[in-house]
Amino acid sequence: MRTVLVILAVIALATTAFANSARVNLGQDEVTVSLEQHGAPTSVADVLICIDIDANIGFADLSTRYADAFTFAGAATFAFASVEITSGTINFPSDVTADNYPVVVVLTSENWWEVPQNIDPADEAVLASYLDTGGNLLFVGQDYMWGSHPEMGSCSGFPYDYLGLDVCTQDVAWAAETANISGSASSLFAGESFYLESALVFLNNTFFPDAATPTATADYLLYYDDFAMDGVAICNETEVFKTVWSGIEISAAPDADFNHMIEVIYDWFLSSTPVEETTWGSIKANYR
Repeated sequence: MRTVLVILAVIALATTAFANSARVNLGQDEVTVSLEQHGAPTSVADVLICIDIDANIGFADLSTRYADAFTFAGAATFAFASVEITSGTINFPSDVTADNYPVVVVLTSENWWEVPQNIDPADEAVLASYLDTGGNLLFVGQDYMWGSHPEMGSCSGFPYDYLGLDVCTQDVAWAAETANISGSASSLFAGESFYLESALVFLNNTFFPDAATPTATADYLLYYDDFAMDGVAICNETEVFKTVWSGIEISAAPDADFNHMIEVIYDWFLSSTPVEETTWGSIKANYR
């Protein structure tokens, strides 16, 4: 009996030692994953950060800056994916679902060439499938629309159905080194404004922000102060998923402001939408 107890004690200590973290390899990407006390992972990673700068080799990779901000917001584990070849698709993990990655971030950074586009139809298909599982997507790409949907104007497909973009306007400011953005009256950032400086994050370029009007399920999130129409960031919420699209690089804010923006967005992503109250009788009626 004493031998059995000793063995159990050793197992318990080993379980405790490895319960806090583990390394998981996602192809070429290795990520630290937190484990609960029983040793089973709750997700592959709290946040999956994807960057597409294949057209601009040597330009800014902002994935680390976003990981730092999400860490400040409370995220503990991260996975990373990127484009491996010019004109290629993002090297997403094969298991991109909301259970495995509660939040996905897509960045195009300084990639704003039309051809090769920064986000291609295959990337959008993966992201659409992910959101259909109940995911949350932060999509930051100043020229995502120009690179992937150069017709601009009225939106359709992924930008309309998932990002909540109704009509998109190209380059509302041209080669701006600084920018001021403000929260719309009813948004998560109501009454707040932020100063952005391109030199804080970009290596070679300045701001060329896009703006958009929201669809029926979406709403304005942030305005570009020097442009009188439309929103530089749009938030979209359906019964299944939540998205935030930004047509300007929000990480160009000072650390404290950027961390605050990510914290607010992250909290919104993880919050539950109240369910409309109903009677038990009406519920049963749906199954007759």
